[in-house]
Amino acid sequence: MDTRKHQEVRHWVQKAIALYESSDRERALAQIADPKGLFIDGTRYIFALDLEGKLLAHPFLKELVGSNLTDLRDSEGRSFIRKLLSRAKNRGYGFVDYMWQVPNSTEDLHKTVFFKLVDGMILCSGFYDVKGSPIEALYMSKSAKGFMVYL
Repeated sequence: MDTRKHQEVRHWVQKAIALYESSDRERALAQIADPKGLFIDGTRYIFALDLEGKLLAHPFLKELVGSNLTDLRDSEGRSFIRKLLSRAKNRGYGFVDYMWQVPNSTEDLHKTVFFKLVDGMILCSGFYDVKGSPIEALYMSKSAKGFMVYL
């Protein structure tokens, strides 16, 4: 059963794929890496990995671009990047769930990421499950324009 948020992140990834297919890899990665680019909408953004786990583009974690994130673990110790890579290699698309600490907070929240493999590049977008959490009001408020959650 798809929720509205699941559908939104699928659509968001499809938009990135459409740009890639209508132009080229370099232009798509440049747009993904641009914090003021086409793929920023409130707290939603795209990031890209290769099949080895190297971060190809991210609008906010520029210091990690080029790094291999395969061994990155969530706040519960799970290798969520390994899971994402495995599913991308086997199915080509899917969802991965993990727990991640919200920046400027001590709270870990459940995050869901949708990904799709295109020509050796994995395009990803996700959302946090903030319902019922102490940061729900901040996350949903219009005054939280600058409040972002990464990876």
